[in-house]
Amino acid sequence: MLSLPQVMYLNATSCIVFGVLFLIAPLKVGLFLSQHSTLPTLVVMTVGGILVINGFHLIWGARQSKPKEWLVWYFSLGDFLWVLASLVMVILGIGITSSMGILATVLVAVMVGSFGILQLAQLKNINRP
Repeated sequence: MLSLPQVMYLNATSCIVFGVLFLIAPLKVGLFLSQHSTLPTLVVMTVGGILVINGFHLIWGARQSKPKEWLVWYFSLGDFLWVLASLVMVILGIGITSSMGILATVLVAVMVGSFGILQLAQLKNINRP
């Protein structure tokens, strides 16, 4: 099983990669997700900026010798909120309506949810010597 820092670094990498993509190509991201009701580019860019910041915050957290339990919960809850928001957007057809957009969104949600679960699973190891 991956260690807590390894999971946090993977999570950070995901956040930064998608964040940068959202920042440099917001219109293309919007058109990939939905050809008819695209999200405003400002929304996509804002989410991208938040993802980049969160990614660097995850790197900082992963570098702590013993991350606080609340910090791990904070990142995991953020992951679970991402999953929930993604599923709500897909189900309600808010900005994610293309077949490939739906597939990509669900796959990313599974990955992000897995990060949240794996981070919480490693909580028991934080206080071990």
